Amino acid sequence: MRIRPLFVAAVIAAVPMVSLAGYGTDDNATDDKKNDPPPAGASVDFGVFPPTTPIEGTGCATTGIGGPTDPCAYKLHHLTPEEVTIQEGGEVTFQVHGGGHAMAIYKVSQNTTRNDLGQFLCPGMDPEHIADPANHPCDLSTTNSNAQHMIFDGKGDVVIVASQNVTNAHPDNRVWYVPGRLMSAGGQQFLNGGTTPAGPTSNGQLITYRFLKGGRYLVHCMNRTHFLNDWMFGFVNVEG
Repeated sequence: MRIRPLFVAAVIAAVPMVSLAGYGTDDNATDDKKNDPPPAGASVDFGVFPPTTPIEGTGCATTGIGGPTDPCAYKLHHLTPEEVTIQEGGEVTFQVHGGGHAMAIYKVSQNTTRNDLGQFLCPGMDPEHIADPANHPCDLSTTNSNAQHMIFDGKGDVVIVASQNVTNAHPDNRVWYVPGRLMSAGGQQFLNGGTTPAGPTSNGQLITYRFLKGGRYLVHCMNRTHFLNDWMFGFVNVEG
């Protein structure tokens, strides 16, 4: 199925594309640095681990932030980093932090940007850059999170159809779309989070996926609120 919405071109110009991790993108970088191959693998924090310093923004607690009724909870719904680049055949390990997360992976076109895709979720500014919860148009919005969303990549191809949440039970209560999906975790029961960053000492649930083919991949949280309201997703670039 191929649909090319008319407003995508205008959206792409609104926010710059997230830079690619693992590459020397600085014009002053040495040629050797620019030509270095990407790493064989990467670690990504899936969700923000419990904060110990004040959360930037208005009216947000120093600690204890989070939960389905906290207007500042959207500040925890991120992948860190939001974009990584690895070699073909390499693995990415996702370290889960916090609660209420579930994960899925889909392949998208190379020109798919964060802002491009986000406009099909909660149109407007990337929630990551909204400091005051009062300025987040979809914050805690059940109307938006329960509605149907058609999500397209940069080529205008359908990536995900988030069906309307009618029953609030599986699979309606997740962004559950089987066509094109490479993997999912947390569909019935949410994943358990750890308290340390991704790496050798991580203590939460680890999800490791090996990317066997080159391309660009969308990794998102299947929690309807996290994904559709708060843009909880990132990208993995695989160099063949």
